[in-house]
Amino acid sequence: MGVAGISYSDSTKIGLDIWYPGDEVSGYERKGWIDNDPIIFEGFEIMTGYPKGLFEHLYRVRTNSFIGALPSMNSSGWPIIILLLGWSSISELHTSLAESLASSGYLVAGIEHPGACAVVTFSDNNVYYFLGNDLLDGLPEGTRENKLRFLSEYLSRDIDYVIEFLKEMNEDPYSDFYERLNMEDIGLYGHSGGGSVALRYALSNEEVPMVLADPTLEGFTIEELVSGLSNPVLLMTSSEWESGVNGEFLSVVSKDSAKSNYNLSISGMRHVDFAMVRNLSPLTYFFGETGRFMNKRDAVNYLDSAVKFFFDSIFFGRSIEELFKLSDSVPEFSLSEY
Repeated sequence: MGVAGISYSDSTKIGLDIWYPGDEVSGYERKGWIDNDPIIFEGFEIMTGYPKGLFEHLYRVRTNSFIGALPSMNSSGWPIIILLLGWSSISELHTSLAESLASSGYLVAGIEHPGACAVVTFSDNNVYYFLGNDLLDGLPEGTRENKLRFLSEYLSRDIDYVIEFLKEMNEDPYSDFYERLNMEDIGLYGHSGGGSVALRYALSNEEVPMVLADPTLEGFTIEELVSGLSNPVLLMTSSEWESGVNGEFLSVVSKDSAKSNYNLSISGMRHVDFAMVRNLSPLTYFFGETGRFMNKRDAVNYLDSAVKFFFDSIFFGRSIEELFKLSDSVPEFSLSEY
């Protein structure tokens, strides 16, 4: 697989990481899981409150992606999956999911928003750290729900921007990605606040398939949720987020949904586990940050496979029974239709 990073000096733009199928990778550098960049480690320190020294070894962990490797010339028609991150995350935390999809014939694009991610750096050396609560405090006066609504509406516009960027790349005869992509097959993966952005986009883009991992549902009306969650959806929920506001909303949506979609409930899972925080350090479990499910040897593979099986059923016409078989084989999984 290949991986490419695209950044912009204009702070109103975004950082974009792209994973894609590749053929020949000899001569290309194998990417570290986290870039060896002191600024990133400082961002983790700000985000977690833990010393940056706990994270400075992570660049030594090598992935299965090769920087700048040429896209595969032996396949085309790749569906596109856009990763919409939770607040304070970075695309690289989702590397295992991106590689799982890219190795199966998808192009995966991870969007990094300045201020909403742990840290985003641009080619002109501008650096934007996670703003935390200041992100909402800096918005116009209003309730928390109204601010979240405004934020999801604003950030969802970047989805169309990314799609247009990929379309131009696909239509450019001088691009390495010329005619490699299927611009009709686009899916979204959104965690937490990224799930809110995906849902907001779905309200004006019916039928776009989504995997929503513990999406933030504040800022939506019940009617909007019923509409957005009537798109093809795999809803993945941690035991931590099944109660409270999310649980109340989802119970109503499940009753009113007009389509047969899927809810994968995962016991022993915490909200941050969808961002693979456990991979930053095994100490996160002992500090009470992550759930016991992520201590399983194949936990990450189980989560990635669930996402892949859902999208495969949509874009490649494969049986959704693979997802049910996976659920039956993992004691912590409980899959239902809604």
